[in-house]
Amino acid sequence: MSSAIWIRRSFESAGLTQIPTGRYLKTVQGRFGGGTVMLMIDVSGSMYGPPLTEAVRGAKAFVTEAVEARYEVGIILWHVEVIAACDPTADGADALAILDRAVAGGDNDLIGPLVHCHNVLGKYVGDRVVALFGDGDLTPKQQVLERVAQMKSENIRFVTRGLGVFAAHEFGEISDEGSDAARVDRVEDLAEGIAGMATVLRKA
Repeated sequence: MSSAIWIRRSFESAGLTQIPTGRYLKTVQGRFGGGTVMLMIDVSGSMYGPPLTEAVRGAKAFVTEAVEARYEVGIILWHVEVIAACDPTADGADALAILDRAVAGGDNDLIGPLVHCHNVLGKYVGDRVVALFGDGDLTPKQQVLERVAQMKSENIRFVTRGLGVFAAHEFGEISDEGSDAARVDRVEDLAEGIAGMATVLRKA
């Protein structure tokens, strides 16, 4: 798999280390390295079987790479609502544990899970990223587009993957990469495609 380029590779010293950590630790971390990413994985009924297996495999690779880059990682498993979620952690352990318990079922409705994601990221500073995978659409589309616009106005970045032409077009509409990068054609490519969300847009 390709090396991540969406993460912050450069690091500048803040000039002072304090033990125990002071109240400005989050602010310093947000300015000088790392960030926060929420990984959103579609677990609707159409993901049953090999699609879910491959999605989980790719999501685990994504979590591992983000942690290595000093990003705190949280996760949301979703279909018509939030099925399982955890706030971001520095070691990604909670996200990996949730992925181990992933099961598929239900329809698609993105707005509730997206609002939950927004509320979580609103507690953080620095580089904030939504890494979103789905194999359906953006239902309810107008509400989703309005929420995405609000999040982007707060400097929250989006990278997406969609399984198949239709889903790639839908999720590509909100990606900061563009629709072409959002497309995963085959289930066999799904793990690499989800892990590849770590190649998004620009270096911060």
